[in-house]
Formats: sequence, C-alpha cells, structure tokens
Amino acid sequence: MTHLLITVHWLDDRYHGLLDREGPPEWPPSPYRLFQALVAGVARRGELEVEPGKALGWLQTLKPPTIIAPRSRPGQVVTHFVPNNDGDKKPNRQDRLTGKTFHPTIMLDPPDIHYLWEITSNEVSQAEAVCAVACYLTCLGWGIDMAYADGQLINRDQIAQLSGMRWYPRKNVRRDDGVLRVPTFDREPYVSSLSDLKRAHQSALNRIKHGEPLNAVEKPKAFDRVFYESTDRLLGRPYEVFELRRDDGAFFLYPQEKLIHLAGMIRHLAIEAMEKAPPNGISDDWIETYVAGHAKIDGIGHRQFSYLPLPSIGHQHADHKVRRVMITAPTGDDRLLQHLARKLNGLQLKPTAQTNLNHPPTLVRIRQDKVARLYTQSANLWASVTPVILPGHDDHKPDKTRKLIEKAFAQSGVDLRCEFEWSAFSEFPNSLSAHKYGRGKRPIGYVRPSHLLSQTAVHLKLRFQDGLEVPGPLAIGAGRHCGLGVFARVDGAKN
Repeated sequence: MTHLLITVHWLDDRYHGLLDREGPPEWPPSPYRLFQALVAGVARRGELEVEPGKALGWLQTLKPPTIIAPRSRPGQVVTHFVPNNDGDKKPNRQDRLTGKTFHPTIMLDPPDIHYLWEITSNEVSQAEAVCAVACYLTCLGWGIDMAYADGQLINRDQIAQLSGMRWYPRKNVRRDDGVLRVPTFDREPYVSSLSDLKRAHQSALNRIKHGEPLNAVEKPKAFDRVFYESTDRLLGRPYEVFELRRDDGAFFLYPQEKLIHLAGMIRHLAIEAMEKAPPNGISDDWIETYVAGHAKIDGIGHRQFSYLPLPSIGHQHADHKVRRVMITAPTGDDRLLQHLARKLNGLQLKPTAQTNLNHPPTLVRIRQDKVARLYTQSANLWASVTPVILPGHDDHKPDKTRKLIEKAFAQSGVDLRCEFEWSAFSEFPNSLSAHKYGRGKRPIGYVRPSHLLSQTAVHLKLRFQDGLEVPGPLAIGAGRHCGLGVFARVDGAKN
C-alpha cells in the first residue's frame, strides 16, 4: 500500500500553536493547521485557482492522517507585551502595549513531524501534486514557528523507519481531551475547508472600507474534530454527560450521600428506553446483562454500562450536590453508549421507593462543562470523590488493605503502575468520609447497596508512575457502576 508523506521541519525546537486563543497548547499540530499552512503558502504565490490549489482540494477529501511527532513537554508560560492594534488611540507608550501569552511546546527530539495518508493506486498523480505543493510551506503554528516541508510517496517498510511518537485518528470517539481539527469536504451541500478559508480571508480583506463601519472578520469554521490516540495519550472509556434540570430550566440538586438512588433511577430509565428502542446487532440478553448490569453465572469478561452521579467539585466552597450524571461504557463500545444517550436525552426520571420525588428532574445531554472535565481530563494525580468499596473486609490490617486495593484495581481494569495511599477522608474537602457509622452507631457517609455493607471502604489517592497522564473517567471498586469509587483529577480540589 502506498502512502502520501508530508514532513515538516521546524527551524527551532519550540512550537507555539494553541487549541484556542487562550490555550491550552495544541500537540501534535493538527492536520487542519497543516492544511491552513499549505493553503497560505499556495495563496502567497497566487496559485489557489490553478493546479496547486486543485491538489489541496483533493487533499481535504482524504481521511484524517496518522501523525508521527517528536516527544514533547510543556514549556514555561510567558507573557510578552506587544503593540496593540488600537494603540494609535493612546498617546502614552505603555498604554499602547497589550499582553500576549506564550504557551510553548518544547520538542525533545529532532523538530520534524510527519503526516501520513493512505492512498490508492488511482490517486498517485494527485498525491504527487501535493508533494510539489509541500515546499510552499513557510511556518507551522504561529508566525514565529518558521519551517519548511517536503512530500514523497512511501511504502510500509519506509514508514517503519520514521522516528517519533505515533498518533492515530479514532473516528466516532467522543472525548474532550486529545481532539484535533481535520479538514472536511461535503459535496451536498458543498462545504469544504478550502472554500471556507478563502471566504474567511476575503472577509479580512474587506474589513476596512472607506467611509463605512468596520466589517466583522469571519473565522474559519469548516473542519471536523477527531480524537487522536497514542501511547502518550491513552484512550479512556467512552462517556456521556447529562445535566439534571427542573421544569423551570434551573439545576436540580440531589444530595451526595444518596447518589446511589439517583444512579438507580437512571439505570431503570435506561432499561425502559432500551426495551423500547434497542440498538442493532445486540444479543438476546444484552439489556439484562449490559444495561441492567446482571452478570452471567461465570461473570468472566462481563461488560456493562456504569451510571455515575457527579458531585459538584472545583473549588473549596463547592457544595458537592449532584447536578450532573455520567454514563460510561467499556472501551470500544462508543456506538452503544451514543445510542443510549440519544434515547435518554430529554426524558424525565421516575421516582422509586427510596427517592420519593414530587418533581423528578429531566436529563439534558451536554457536550462537556468545567465540572465534568475534572472527572474526564487526563491527569497524573487522581483522588476519589466517593469512597472505593473494596472486594472484602480488611480486618483493620494494613497489609490486607493493600492487597484488597490491588485486587480492586485488577477487577476495575486499572493495569497501569501507580503509587497509592488510602485514608477514611477524601482529598476533596466536602466529600463525605468512608465510614459507615459515626458516634452512637449513627449512619454517616454515603448510602451503599445492601450487598456491599460488610465490605471495607477507603478514599484513595493515585499517582501514576513515570509521570503518565491517564484519562478519565476513572471508577474503582465494587460500587464503580453506581457512583461509588469515582475519581477526579486532584487539581480540581484546589481550583
């Protein structure tokens, strides 16, 4: 199989591209950013409407490329003061300056990055035209990220010799972390990244017209977003987040100590929804095992949805009331989860004997928000928001506690090396303790399912070895499918 390879060589080992104007850093540089740089190079030569431009029109129709990039680390964030575009209104020089924040990414290997597209034998001539266009590139990232590029057609043996971290596109994977922009092309209606960039550039040229108010500059908006996975950015479990909304549109607040009851309501609603409209290609017992969570007799390889109420965290005064819920699925089952999420969106929860709600909330599907990101974004240091239920009782013996924690890791699919410490209290200040009873045998802490009452519960703090950043959601222990043993990144406790 033949591949089109475009290699970009930076003149420096720093890259300044950001995912957004205020950050965070974009790494690796997205295929859409490369496409923008190639379009700029061709346009500078006035050749967008002839053969070089047609070559880019073909390039935007290809599937997202594999990226081979240098190892990297975040550089020091620095604010530089530069002239303001509106500075002519201010007579004082200091007033004419504005801050511009730099979030550099520092490359630890030679500053070369490779983009690889698989092509057919019928596409060789178009690919060769793109190779000729590659030499028009002058920078990749900000204007200070000067670079040059070249293109060639190579085979698999040559690909194996390319050095760097491999990044692979994963279509139909919904994640917040690790998503990069890629060019897009749609014939009906005709929308493409190339035509959209031309439109955005023309709007910038027409911004100023004599005797008229300033015209708005339209930003590029024709691109797709695709998750890129590598050994440096692990693929976490798929998840869907819902807000709990009252009839008037305000947030519905549920007490954190009873969150398993909320998980139960969502589970019952999911069962009803899937009985009415199941996804295609499922087994006869799928609803019973996967949606309801009833394991088969042997329980080996059991896969199921998890229903996780999310206490509100994020700063020291957060009340930990539940305003959002998350449903997760095993890795690779994005299609099943997305089908369930579409059916649950807009449905009202139904009270149970334990809840007794007069006005139950409605589930409103959301893409992401600041609180949910604390449970999903990659981090090296994690802590439990709700206590981890261990697979047994530790008899108050530390050695036995450690073994039970390691067993809980294995049962939950956490096979990465990490250091951990346990306590009765969470790193998050307003989480409840792992104790079942307080003074006078008064029940405290989180309500547990009856079959888990005899088992030891602890709060955990995890640090993965070698600085590895692990994506969420992360849930560990015997209660991991109903909201117990849910983790968040530790910096969420301090922000």
